[in-house]
Amino acid sequence: MSKETVLWGRYEELRPDQIEAIKGERSVAYIPWGAIEYHGVHNPIGLDGIKAYGLCLELAQAAGGCVLPTVYHATSTIKSVKDLAHRQHSIEHSEKLLKLLAEELFLQLADEGFRVVVLLTGHAGQPHMDILKDVAKECEKKCLDSRFWAIAEFDIVEDSVLVANHSAYGETALQLHYRPDLVALDRLDEGDAPTLERDAVWGDDPRPATAEEGAKIAEAFVQAAKKRIDELLR
Repeated sequence: MSKETVLWGRYEELRPDQIEAIKGERSVAYIPWGAIEYHGVHNPIGLDGIKAYGLCLELAQAAGGCVLPTVYHATSTIKSVKDLAHRQHSIEHSEKLLKLLAEELFLQLADEGFRVVVLLTGHAGQPHMDILKDVAKECEKKCLDSRFWAIAEFDIVEDSVLVANHSAYGETALQLHYRPDLVALDRLDEGDAPTLERDAVWGDDPRPATAEEGAKIAEAFVQAAKKRIDELLR
C-alpha cells in the first residue's frame, strides 16, 4: 500500500484508520469465495479460492477497496456427483449454510459502511452460484444504500477468453498465473485429452496452459469488473 494514500488492502491486515481511509476513497469490499474440492492430480484442492483471491487482489489494486480473507465453504462440489470415482479430498457444505453465510457477510459489510460488496466465486457448481446470486439480490432489498454483486470470473469476459470449466485450460492457466508452484501438469497422462470421469477435468485440455495465458484472463476480468464497480459506485 502507498504511504500517502490508502486505496486498497487486505482486510485482515488493515488497522481501523486504514479501513476508514479506503472507504472514504473507494467504498468497496471483495469476498473471494472458493471450495475445498478435488481438481485432479495436477492442481491443488483449493484452486477455486486461490484463483478468486488472486483475482480480487488484482481487481482491488485497480479499482480500490478491501479484500476479505477467502471463504472456503461450497455446495455442489464434485463430491456430490455420485457416479464419479474421485469423490475424495472434497468437502461439501449444505445449501442452507451457504445461504446463511453469504447473507451475514453481505449484511454486515453493508453495516460497516461499504457501498459496494463484490462476491467472486471461483467455484462454479450449481446451485452454488445461483444461491450466491440470489442472496445478493435479496440483500439489495434490505440495504438500499449498498449494492451487492455476486459473480464468477467467466460471467463478465468474452467466451473467447474464458468459459466455465473444472481444472481445465482456463482454471489451470489462472493457477499458473497466481501459484505455479502448486501445479504439476506432468502428473497428467500423455495421450488422449483428460476427461471428467478419469481426470476430474471438464473443459479444454489443461496441458497447454501457461502463466502468460492466465495473466491475459486476469487482465480481461479486471478491466470488465472495474468498469462495473465504477458504475455501481456512481
